[in-house]
Amino acid sequence: MHKGVKRNKMEGKTSAHVRSVIKSQVVELIRNQKIKTTPAKAKILKSVFDKLVTSGKKEGESSKKGVEEFFGNNQRAVERFFAVVKTQLQGRESGYTRIFKTLPRKGDGAAQVYIMLTSTIEKTKKSEVDKLLEQKENSKKKSKKKDK
Repeated sequence: MHKGVKRNKMEGKTSAHVRSVIKSQVVELIRNQKIKTTPAKAKILKSVFDKLVTSGKKEGESSKKGVEEFFGNNQRAVERFFAVVKTQLQGRESGYTRIFKTLPRKGDGAAQVYIMLTSTIEKTKKSEVDKLLEQKENSKKKSKKKDK
């Protein structure tokens, strides 16, 4: 019988490789606000990133030290992380990332997903609504000019 609990869903990878992949994906998520990856990696990334943000929002030296320890020598990533947490994720209690399914990868047909920060989603929705309102106002102005 199988004893113990499987810690990650990336089969066939060593724990050091999984940590390395997740660290690089967290850095890319902070840099680009969204990334495209496989569902297994996205699920691991979501849990790790949400825990990092929760500890990063706490006031105290120990929480800051834990985040710095996760990123290692990459001081630029630490600065970007805290900037993103303070500006975009400060008002949220949880649910800092969302996962959206997309088309399979062309080469091997593997399932693909987008994982993105929730603040990015809200900004795109707001900008789309703003564009629609502007179009509506412009069409009203044009119709008034035609009437005169």
